[in-house]
Amino acid sequence: MPAFQPTADQFRAFRDDPYDGPVAQVNILKFKVKAEYRPEDPEYGEAISGRNAYMRYSEAFTVAAAEVGGTTLLLGDTERFFIGNGDWDAVLVNHFPNRQAFIATLNHKDYKDMARHREAGLLCQELIVTRPTWVGGKKV
Repeated sequence: MPAFQPTADQFRAFRDDPYDGPVAQVNILKFKVKAEYRPEDPEYGEAISGRNAYMRYSEAFTVAAAEVGGTTLLLGDTERFFIGNGDWDAVLVNHFPNRQAFIATLNHKDYKDMARHREAGLLCQELIVTRPTWVGGKKV
């Protein structure tokens, strides 16, 4: 079932996993048709798509992630389903040197500010944490 945030158990399991190597996160995204900012947000009432609101978040997240060694490897709109089917709008893959780097990004001083764009634009997502074997054509 698609979700918007991890459950407390999912977050604890991720945080407490003893594996200390690189992680890549595959995000499968569904956007709201129209962004829904809260009344207290400066963008409240702005007529933009959920996708465009999420792109604001993604750009800021990429900068924050880079501060701890994280990289956005891919952000692309869904073209079609070649195998299976679904109703997703985009795929995002982020790579981090370890899970602590990802958590540090969530604790970044600007995260709360950037997250308003995610909340305004994202309807739901699936996030799959992987332990990379290959990145950028190289075995890790």
